Amino acid sequence: MMSDFKKIVDEVKQVLGIKVADSALGKKKAEKNAKKSIFQRHEQKFDKPLEQLHKATGKLVFGDTNKPLHSIELELWDRDIGTPGDYLGTGITDYNGQFTIYYDPAKAGFLDAPDLELRLLENRISFDRDNQQVSTYRIAYIIKGQDNVKEKAYDFGTCTVPYWLYKPDSHFARLFFSELEGTPDDYSVGRTLQGYDAASGLVPIKAKHVITNTLHPDQPTLPEIQAAYPPNLTIKLDQKNPGYSRSDEYFVSRVLNGMNPCLMKRNKHNPNLFKTAFNWDNYEKDDDHDLNNVEAFFELKGGKLVPTAITVQSRYPDSYLPHSRLKDPVTYTPKDEEKWLQAKRIFRTNSFFAAEMIEHYIKAHLQMEQYTIAVFRNLRKNPVRLILSPHVKSLVNINQRADEVLVSPTIGLVTTNGPLIPASVVQICKESMATYDWKGWKPRQPICESHTFAKITNLYWQVLTEYIDAFFEDYQEEIVKEWGEIHRLSDDIIEHSVAYQPSQPCGSSLDNDYDWYDYNELDKPDIPRTTVNGKIKATRPITNSDKPSAEDIQNLKEFCRYVVFFITLWHSWVNDSQADEGGEIFYNSLALRNGSFGNENDPSIAPNILESTNLIYMVNVLTAIKYGYILKNEDDDIPEKFRTTLASYKQKFADLGYDVGNIRALINV
Repeated sequence: MMSDFKKIVDEVKQVLGIKVADSALGKKKAEKNAKKSIFQRHEQKFDKPLEQLHKATGKLVFGDTNKPLHSIELELWDRDIGTPGDYLGTGITDYNGQFTIYYDPAKAGFLDAPDLELRLLENRISFDRDNQQVSTYRIAYIIKGQDNVKEKAYDFGTCTVPYWLYKPDSHFARLFFSELEGTPDDYSVGRTLQGYDAASGLVPIKAKHVITNTLHPDQPTLPEIQAAYPPNLTIKLDQKNPGYSRSDEYFVSRVLNGMNPCLMKRNKHNPNLFKTAFNWDNYEKDDDHDLNNVEAFFELKGGKLVPTAITVQSRYPDSYLPHSRLKDPVTYTPKDEEKWLQAKRIFRTNSFFAAEMIEHYIKAHLQMEQYTIAVFRNLRKNPVRLILSPHVKSLVNINQRADEVLVSPTIGLVTTNGPLIPASVVQICKESMATYDWKGWKPRQPICESHTFAKITNLYWQVLTEYIDAFFEDYQEEIVKEWGEIHRLSDDIIEHSVAYQPSQPCGSSLDNDYDWYDYNELDKPDIPRTTVNGKIKATRPITNSDKPSAEDIQNLKEFCRYVVFFITLWHSWVNDSQADEGGEIFYNSLALRNGSFGNENDPSIAPNILESTNLIYMVNVLTAIKYGYILKNEDDDIPEKFRTTLASYKQKFADLGYDVGNIRALINV
């Protein structure tokens, strides 16, 4: 009874919390906090000869690796209790992390020997209306020196700084969040307010359902839950053309171009035959949901892909462990009518589950964090930061949230609504990350005329190539001059990369008659990898030198293109398809129950009441936050060359049915 009471109280707290945050007072507070974090940098002016000044020296190193913290801007202050203090001088660390700051001790005040304090500044670059760079600063860390410093030369010594630290106990390259320091990368205020606005209309709906279900375990009904949320794409399609979302035509469209655009295999003996599969034999399932292996078969007829069969192989009710015994596989065709519709639903749930876990969380969120940390640790002078920083910002913040709402063992959408136990989800994360790398990757080629996902991704790849080539041409000299930062970026990535482990893409099955129709997006085992401490690393180096070769320059271009592609178009595609794919509970879900086969309206097969409202709530709130787009450039930090290049392709994308205005600039949802 106490747990029920707590559940109700927690839901009420969430509703009140979001309503307060989304109120005029809450928004004003968010804006005020954002302004408070901005630091006005000082320009140093001496009114005495250098030999009459005092100086402070020292060396800064990362707190996790003891490597030099280079090119960090610094300000030296006199620390005063109860006041902002007195500015004394400015400096910057060199390539070895060392610094010297000259200052006039008289600036500390009459008869006041300074209590020295070193402030580390981090700057973010935006562009004004004339396309000139504007730096905004925040205090990244404060180092306290001695009080009443009177000596002419004061040495801070070697200081370890908790700046963008790697999480020490993580299998993956993750950022270490400390309660003391908090996040080094706050959301922009616009994104914060958008989040409040998106959640304020949805949180009360979910809370009402949870409270109702707590008091009355058989309520609300699934149709009542569905009706409370906004209609998604499949509902709207069926309102216009009843039954279309369950048609074979729409099924093929989602397989090729949906949230999980499946990578197909082609028959070795007949090039017109294709298949895609999801196989979960290697993983342990939970005791609440069904886990089915599925294969969908297609034939290319007259330039169109047509589904011909779906094979379903289910586990026995007590088959929880990996490689448990399976029931005999059963194949269904369009002639099987109701069973065919049910088999398509089973395939959809497999595809949606894999999309949420792999295409969304692992490929976009988890994979990109390793690059984000390395960028902020190392790029300060090299112009390449202008390409990468606008896209990697905010990612570590949303990833901390994604860890909770997607893969947390207790409340994560994937782990509680899906069929696998949390340990199996972690296993898939490890297996997937063990093959992902930027080197040699490019988008798949289209299978047929209706394969618009492949066409759009290739066109966008062309946009990125044109943009990055032009950027490098404009900044070539500075990129080469500051190549040491690229070397350190590359070293950080390799050092913290997971070990390479060759494997088939998660969920795919081995067979003799089919092979991948396209290897562009798959692991390239023939391209050499680097070994560190006896372990072959999954991610390959950009460079191994402080002076770049022509190949190194091409590597950096390829790396930038890969990172920007996945953070922008890839994440936009999968994230913004969530409500389309999972916003109608009878059309799709992350798992089915009680044998999976049966009438679509049977609530015993669909997710339970709480899973249903949680799923529809999550896919709606994650697609409702609409802030941070390339062409809108809300934060004024997307280089003009990127925006104009993308805009010049607007009609070509429109011809494919895609609006480039929908491409997000960063992962902040």
